[in-house]
Amino acid sequence: MEYEELINRIHDWTHQRKIDQADPRVEFMKMAEELGELSAAYNKQNHERLVDSIGDLQIALLIFSQLVGVDHKKALTAAYREIADRQGETTSAGVFIKQSDLEKKN
Repeated sequence: MEYEELINRIHDWTHQRKIDQADPRVEFMKMAEELGELSAAYNKQNHERLVDSIGDLQIALLIFSQLVGVDHKKALTAAYREIADRQGETTSAGVFIKQSDLEKKN
């Protein structure tokens, strides 16, 4: 299923259930809950639950975006543009450090 088709199905699903008229704080709390689920799945190395939690988090984020009037695809594209040419290095612990932060240390 392509992105556009999936997004349209999710929009239809939220509209049928009147979620698209809900208080954005509800979806915000859902995202926080899903982050907890994601963390637990990661810590337990439960791949199936990890995939499920990532999906649930993405849907909650999409619904939240819709409720607060943010174009999800536009926000995702803008975020990618911001990091696309980012330079830096990754530490042995797997933490990415931006080049500008590295230069500040010197």
